[in-house]
Amino acid sequence: MNQLRAKNPLMQAITSGRALLMDGAMGTELYSKGTFINKCFEELNLNSPALVVEVHLAYLRAGADILSTNSWGANRYKLAGHSLNDKVTEINQKAVDIARNAIKASGRDDILIAGSVGPLGVRMEPWGPTSFDEAKAAFSEQIQALVAGGIDAISLETFSDISELQQAVQAARDVAPGIPVIGQIAINPDGKSLMGTPLEWAMKKLDEWEVDVVGLNCSVGPQPMMTALPKIKGATNRPICIQPNAGMPKLVEGRTFYMSTPEYFAEFSKGFLQSGVSIIGGCCGTTPEHIRAMKNAFRHFAAMASHDDHDARTSQSGRPSKWRQIGAADQGTHSEGVSSEVHSGVAPIPAADKSTWARKIAQSEFVCSVELLPPAGLKVGKIIEQSKKLKAAGIDAINIPDGPRASARMSAILTAVMIEKRAGIETVLHYTCRDRNLLGMQSDMLGAHAIGLRNMLLVTGDPPKMGTYPNATGVFDIDAIGLTNMVSRLNRGLDLGERPIGEPTAISVGVGVNPVHRDFDYEMKRFRYKVEAGAEWCITQPVFDASALFRFMDYLDKNNLRIPVIAGVWPLLSLRNAIFMKNEVPGVVIPDGIIQRMEKHQDPEDAKKMGVEIAREMVEQMRSNIQGLQLSAPFGRIDLALAIVAP
Repeated sequence: MNQLRAKNPLMQAITSGRALLMDGAMGTELYSKGTFINKCFEELNLNSPALVVEVHLAYLRAGADILSTNSWGANRYKLAGHSLNDKVTEINQKAVDIARNAIKASGRDDILIAGSVGPLGVRMEPWGPTSFDEAKAAFSEQIQALVAGGIDAISLETFSDISELQQAVQAARDVAPGIPVIGQIAINPDGKSLMGTPLEWAMKKLDEWEVDVVGLNCSVGPQPMMTALPKIKGATNRPICIQPNAGMPKLVEGRTFYMSTPEYFAEFSKGFLQSGVSIIGGCCGTTPEHIRAMKNAFRHFAAMASHDDHDARTSQSGRPSKWRQIGAADQGTHSEGVSSEVHSGVAPIPAADKSTWARKIAQSEFVCSVELLPPAGLKVGKIIEQSKKLKAAGIDAINIPDGPRASARMSAILTAVMIEKRAGIETVLHYTCRDRNLLGMQSDMLGAHAIGLRNMLLVTGDPPKMGTYPNATGVFDIDAIGLTNMVSRLNRGLDLGERPIGEPTAISVGVGVNPVHRDFDYEMKRFRYKVEAGAEWCITQPVFDASALFRFMDYLDKNNLRIPVIAGVWPLLSLRNAIFMKNEVPGVVIPDGIIQRMEKHQDPEDAKKMGVEIAREMVEQMRSNIQGLQLSAPFGRIDLALAIVAP
């Protein structure tokens, strides 16, 4: 990199280690605001600039650090289709002016402008119909206009032909040697370019051409790009930019929709950040809501990094980390006029005396639970009858999710109480941080204990927008680490402020863990915090790869984390179910071999039998290494859950 580009604000931010959030889609946003699909969206820079400003402002208010100009198709070839090929310079310079006006209106002075340049839209060959020299000249014309407008970076986007991208890169170098170039290609779900070029080879070429930032955009959603990321990192050490679509488009009653939710994007944003991606944004179908959710993921990642740095400093000084004491949003302070005397608490009740579930785990007995969703309405008869049948079959406990996937169902606490009273079987209550603040959580824990509930799986919870009531708000005062700390304090007879509550609670504390997390080290770091906070057992995400569980168990042994592991097991219902879980459910990894096995069974009942067979194989492989099983019963099919453990 030359010295001019090294001094550019974009490259300085990346060099400093700061991750940058790019904006989302322009075209689909303009379309959603009434612009006809056959309209030249770049022409709006001239005749409807306020509409483009409106889109830019929405992304700025959502938290974007980089604005892309409305110029993706503003080259002479694409504009010729709208008889605008004589307005290349005017449209591109106006695109930069509009972005700058939006920045000024937002009141933010730290925003960068990336000049968006897309493919020419014509076939390029050495001797025609469009030659390499003609392509380079067209790119030079557009880039020169953007540079004259005052951009901070050149964003070459959605290229499938690596030769065409080379001409764009060379044009950028000739026209603006001091401005960094972001070079992005579009890939298929299999990880190759849309023209079939292997990703590793394409990235090595971008590296040879000294593209400042390499990456992927458009064509696919976050999951395929996450899968492709190791290939990019294996081919180049250059900074990476990732801008996925909001999933694969779906045609519904003649209209195209992108189905990936903002929360889904936020989850993957964390993964991209953990993997060292420097710039993350969105492409087709992404909205300001996606960018806002991603900004929250950026904040969460920054907070984690800050806490990690704090941990490192306090471990050297011998002082305990506040993060490990209460969690990311510690509210356990003392009110004015209230005694701030800190107590050490009382001895916690032994695990074996807390509940039958806890006793079995403490005595190394194998336990088995089945997950049943709370009713969506008022009737509890079905779940009570199912619980009775599961008890008769020898199941130890019923797992009760707490608003799974941010759905509004009957109170998980009250559902658990009714099951324990009417079916006579213990429950494992999932409890999330999403819906209550710290005070409400402490109140719930005290009340649950008083009414007889003893087994808790403490989890952070799915964001509200993932569910059917996207306008609901999430609280998230603390995450699962902080919640584990809170309950551990109650088990020592102390409230949030370290004040005695009298008799201690006797809650058996479980936590979640994902052995196949895309960033294993990050997940293990958080899991270690949970164990240090007081976790007594853990339940994994559904396991479809026993080797991943064994890697997790090896980690526990090597790091002296003595905690019972209960493995999640899910019987697949169909090939469609398997593909959905593989591609669309964060935290679940299904090997290709299992997908291939499900492909062989098109009959619904045969597919279910294969799903159960795969689950039984998982249990057989894992059984000697784990403390128990959490069996899922998809759509309430307890027969499938029981078939997994049938003799």
